[in-house]
Amino acid sequence: MTIKNEGTPESMSGTNRPPNQDWFAQLQQLSDALVLCPTDVGTRCELAALLEQLGQHEEALVNWNAVLLSEPNNLTAREGSARCRQWMRPSFQSPA
Repeated sequence: MTIKNEGTPESMSGTNRPPNQDWFAQLQQLSDALVLCPTDVGTRCELAALLEQLGQHEEALVNWNAVLLSEPNNLTAREGSARCRQWMRPSFQSPA
């Protein structure tokens, strides 16, 4: 997993906070846990949410979709997936 440090991510609570060492350590812990148990839905949801907070929408979407493969009705994953697709959608701006 490649983590890019692109500006200041927006957290789920709506406040802007820059990534810090704790978040990167948490990313590593969650990734390590998924190596041991890739089907752990709770861990995968936590990882996807953290990736979203860090602005890593493509990687978060991969994780939300993995949850939906095993639990198609998981509301948290459906909402997360929709948020990520919204962020990744190209904006159509009219030329000035």
